[in-house]
Amino acid sequence: MESVHGVLEWFLIVVMMLAGFAVSRAPYRGGRYIFYIALLLTSFILDLNKCSFRYGAVNVALWLLILLSITEIFWTCVRKKSKLLLTGAFVGLVPVFLYVYAAVLLVCPLPCHERQGELIDEYKSCSYGTYTLTKRLSFDPFNPAQVYVLYRDIKNTPLRKQVDKFPAPKGYIEARFSPKWECRADGRGRVCLYIDGYTLWSLEDKPDAEKQAATDDGKAGKSK
Repeated sequence: MESVHGVLEWFLIVVMMLAGFAVSRAPYRGGRYIFYIALLLTSFILDLNKCSFRYGAVNVALWLLILLSITEIFWTCVRKKSKLLLTGAFVGLVPVFLYVYAAVLLVCPLPCHERQGELIDEYKSCSYGTYTLTKRLSFDPFNPAQVYVLYRDIKNTPLRKQVDKFPAPKGYIEARFSPKWECRADGRGRVCLYIDGYTLWSLEDKPDAEKQAATDDGKAGKSK
């Protein structure tokens, strides 16, 4: 299964490169570029605000469209036969392609990915809306870890916002945590991760001012 998994991961790159090459020769290039700019801008704003769609299929479609736009722009630069333009394409587009490709692998339903983005639990009692707890693998291939992510659904939209995350320590990559939900005094959600009767960590929906204060305290502690 691991060999099939690796082949499919490389196959996805080949497919996107071929699709980008084919689309780059299609007409209406100007209209597509306007669409790509709007797509990249929308994706950037969502990522900046740690927002995503609630449905994995929509996120996969969004990331694949971004990969398609990057590969088309790359092939267009190749056809210009300009060393300066091609160098700029490698420097500017390859890092973005790899980042988006990693995001696709985390949500795309390939073999060995059946537990990626796994929904651990859901909570609807707090006044701030519905919360979901998921887990996924970390982006770092040299330091793999299970990352537990707390999301809050944005009311009246198909979006959700990442409000907290916790990378489990080494040795806990296969561990199974039991979530225990509660509401904070301000009505926001909090979930405690239990294992063997102990609380390893708590994820919570903190206000921005409280998050900033915690960040400042952490920086002050490190500077001492």
